[in-house]
Amino acid sequence: MWAGCRNALLVTAAAAVAAGCGGPPRPPARHGTTAPSPYTLTSFQACQQLRDDLARNRGVPDIPTLRRIADHVSAPRLAADARTAVRDIGHTGIAPLALYLMRDDCARAGVQIPAS
Repeated sequence: MWAGCRNALLVTAAAAVAAGCGGPPRPPARHGTTAPSPYTLTSFQACQQLRDDLARNRGVPDIPTLRRIADHVSAPRLAADARTAVRDIGHTGIAPLALYLMRDDCARAGVQIPAS
């Protein structure tokens, strides 16, 4: 008798679980990744933000500005250079090579960023 009840309970539980699973399975989240950004920046917009930030901070880049550029700019090279700048500043406190590369990226986008 208990075997029949147990089987019925298992079938009911399996049906309840299956009914609660709507849609295809989601891929597992990878460690260190972020959700897609809700907005994107063009290279021109990102470079304007960088230029304004450097002017406001007397040539020293602000980490949140660099992260915003890295996370939202549509240009992969500029995003990579911004991520490198964040990493270098975190490790050594400065990022001269990454900022030089970002200046070059911005010059190609039409925004001149003066050297500090």
